[in-house]
Amino acid sequence: IVSSGDQKIRRSDLTDFSSQLSTILSAGLPILHGLQELALQRQGTKFGKILAAIQEDIEGGSLLNEALARYPLAFGETYIHMIKAGEASGNVDRILKELAVSLEWQEELTSTIKKISIYPVVVLIGISVLVIFVFAFAFPRIASVLVGMKVALPLSTRLMIAFSKVLQSYWHFLVIGFGGGIVGLRLFAQSQMGRLMLDKLKLRLPLIGGLIKKIYLSRFTHHLSLLLEAGIGIYAALSAVEKVVGNLVFSDAIREVRDQVQAGSTLTEALGRVGVFPPMLVRMIAVGESTGTLEAALAKVSQYYDQEVPATVKKVFSAAEPLLILFLAAVVMVVALSVYVPIYQ
Repeated sequence: IVSSGDQKIRRSDLTDFSSQLSTILSAGLPILHGLQELALQRQGTKFGKILAAIQEDIEGGSLLNEALARYPLAFGETYIHMIKAGEASGNVDRILKELAVSLEWQEELTSTIKKISIYPVVVLIGISVLVIFVFAFAFPRIASVLVGMKVALPLSTRLMIAFSKVLQSYWHFLVIGFGGGIVGLRLFAQSQMGRLMLDKLKLRLPLIGGLIKKIYLSRFTHHLSLLLEAGIGIYAALSAVEKVVGNLVFSDAIREVRDQVQAGSTLTEALGRVGVFPPMLVRMIAVGESTGTLEAALAKVSQYYDQEVPATVKKVFSAAEPLLILFLAAVVMVVALSVYVPIYQ
């Protein structure tokens, strides 16, 4: 038995599992044979233990979705819903293939963001190290010389001297305060009100707010398209997407859309009323609803975001690089002027 704390697995492992099991089922082999083979491949790992337990459940008479539901942290609600729909329609192999494609896209997006963010992170770390070195070690020695020159020091120099003294004398309090602030922010983010405020803030951030919104819209269209293609009703599909989209602003909007659809509104009308979804997405869904091809319309929107999100990621970080360089130059310039202006005087 795998405890709840040991259920989490890597997305790449779930992608490989979905693709391999889809291939096995497409070849006409029984699911128990496939699970046994995949469990042996991962013998001794956490995921291998989960697969072995799922195999035992199915041998005991459980359906695949029922066995997967025992491990919600490993597979997720949307994944389990998709498998359940696939079993009901007899298309588990096709559903697994679609899930593998969706998971692979998410993995590629995460990898792209990590690669592109390396440079800005390195620059920020470099700036932080420079500031600490200058104000904790270099500037105090220069400050004593500047004070001894008995000239009127400019405001920037006086501020630098004061900040340097604070950093030297109270660095331990600053470290404790910084650590306490991080812990407090994490606790605040875990509360419902705090998470909602932070999720709203994410969408309004300059430069990256638009990118974050596109990522959530991509999740919405991807998951809704997959669930509807699997034969799940619109109400149940929206209920599932609400829980996995990853942002309370969008979750609340999707819940409102779901309730309006249940009350008799079309999906297009409900999406237009909540005011969170862009007009382009609403228009595409309107065309799909009017022609009876909603799943195809959502798939097209998903394909659009498949291309748009990585392109936007590159644009955002390309714009961030010169801004970081300008910020680093500004820090160096302020320090240099604080030293050379009184010397020049």
